[in-house]
Amino acid sequence: MVDVLVIGGGNAALCAALTAREAGASVLLLEAAPREWRGGNSQHTRNLRCMHDAPQDVLVESYPEEEFWQDLWRVTDGNTNEALARLVIRTSSQCRDWMRKHGVNFQPPLSGALHVARTNAFFMGGGKALVNAYYRSAERLGVQIRYNTPVHALELHDGEFVAALAGSERITAKACVLAAGGFESNREWLREAWGENARGEWPADNFLIRGTRFNQGVLLKFMMDAGADIIGDPSQSHCVAIDARGAAVRRRYLYSRGLRIAGYCRESRRRTFL
Repeated sequence: MVDVLVIGGGNAALCAALTAREAGASVLLLEAAPREWRGGNSQHTRNLRCMHDAPQDVLVESYPEEEFWQDLWRVTDGNTNEALARLVIRTSSQCRDWMRKHGVNFQPPLSGALHVARTNAFFMGGGKALVNAYYRSAERLGVQIRYNTPVHALELHDGEFVAALAGSERITAKACVLAAGGFESNREWLREAWGENARGEWPADNFLIRGTRFNQGVLLKFMMDAGADIIGDPSQSHCVAIDARGAAVRRRYLYSRGLRIAGYCRESRRRTFL
């Protein structure tokens, strides 16, 4: 039995696995996707928005906590958790050294892009390089990694984790971290969240999924049904214009916007972060 079982294979899961391993725990990470598609939607990101009070390596000028908070307040119309948001904002100023220790490289400010270099640190090689760096570090530190291992349910006792169920296999651990993503690729759940319009149409039927096809929300639904506390809005999304001729679920491609913080933004409705 391992000390910590991490379910998921993206940025959050990898950071949890690395942190637990650094603390001396034995760690097993289960990724639903095959190795070539590992990383979830983290492989499609490209930058990290960072608070800083003075110029730093790849960040110019300053971007203090209060300005970051006001930006977040405006983009969410005030619909956010201030205590949680400020915690994320403050922590954003401290994480780059840890990320570098695990092999993540940051891109120097580019000419003509200094306006974003004040607020955002860009990953050299984008999200795919970020994910690959974390996996290399995890392997080097002795984190056990299993691909093609989707977990469909958990065994709980009095609200505490006992085991994860993956196919016919029962995997036990002393503690479990769920970082298995949302339901971005679950068409039926998207229909439920976005509803029907006045013409009797389902807008979600026209969504082109630009990220991973493995985020089906299986464990999210399981935990909701088990009575876990929930936060946020199921109609949150990060919507952008893409080629309408594209596949219903996208594979690898480039796009121009990165994630700004640890949450998605509803850009076609009232917007909510965190």
